[in-house]
Amino acid sequence: MSKLPLRWLHANALFRNAGVIAAIAGSFVFSGHSIAQTQEPASVQIPAGTGSHHVADINALPPAPGLIFDRRAGEYIMFDELVRRLSDRKYILIGEKHDNPIHHHHQSQLIDALTKSDQRHRAVVWEMFTRDQQGLLDQSWQEVPVSDLGQALEWEERGWPSWHDYAPIAEIAKTHDLTMVAGNLPDDLLRPIIAEGTAALPATLATKLSLPAMPDEIMERFRVEMAESHCNALPKSMLGGFSTVQFARDASLARAMTDIANTADHDGAFLIAGAMHVRHTIAVPWHISRFEPGLDANDIAVVSLIEADDPSDNPPKPQDYAERFGNRDDVDFMWFTNDMVRKDPCIDLTVGQ
Repeated sequence: MSKLPLRWLHANALFRNAGVIAAIAGSFVFSGHSIAQTQEPASVQIPAGTGSHHVADINALPPAPGLIFDRRAGEYIMFDELVRRLSDRKYILIGEKHDNPIHHHHQSQLIDALTKSDQRHRAVVWEMFTRDQQGLLDQSWQEVPVSDLGQALEWEERGWPSWHDYAPIAEIAKTHDLTMVAGNLPDDLLRPIIAEGTAALPATLATKLSLPAMPDEIMERFRVEMAESHCNALPKSMLGGFSTVQFARDASLARAMTDIANTADHDGAFLIAGAMHVRHTIAVPWHISRFEPGLDANDIAVVSLIEADDPSDNPPKPQDYAERFGNRDDVDFMWFTNDMVRKDPCIDLTVGQ
């Protein structure tokens, strides 16, 4: 098979349609970590002629930075109401787009508020840490300051954005004494899985994940997404292998969540992961339900942080954003943010031979 840079195996990093960023106004400081970004409006400007004196009119607005939409209820809500509606959910998955530092502030803000507001003791499971790093993560968590944790675990060397951007999440976990869990597959398994399928999994891990045959619907969706997320540059012969990696990674993250959430000291888990990993019908929640079949469906909640499109004459509706994930049922809450200026990731991208 062709050899690809390891960053290609982090499929979510290039997925351009996920639209998941957390953005918040101004500059924020978390234990020495300052995050500055273009300021969002302090209030939503309601177009003339829409009856701005009626509070309900906000639900007629197109998504804009700062608005939070409850997809199932079909209404915009305030942050405090989001916290109330998430309170006591066992599993809370917070989807992101990796390269925007501000969305990590939103993730930390939500974890902080929920940990203060309900009685659950949830761990924090990370897509960015791999299972083989758990021992080093445990040791470093006790021995080094949060600001140095990324360096201790070779965070940026492994292809992730600056640890400084993610540090507010870890600071909140430290403040509340939340357990940090490395959830992803070891990097050195990814290429073998592409080449050999799930047979490449070590026996112990294979037993733990108990991967079924991938349903045809999931395989088809993954194949399309793998092609698009890699700029249609992958050979068709590799799409199945990349899809298997995605399926196995989702299972690994789900298993990490259910394992820690059902221990004596925990009764829930947060997940910090890319948006495509947190979808109800196809990703980590699908596997959580497989590992914990008696779980009430309401105990799994998905919050996706989504970049709102620039204003236009025909702006998309909130439900249109939900469908960008492939199925509008994949997300429960959408927290809209400003977007970022990015270089097209497909420019100059070629498959290494």
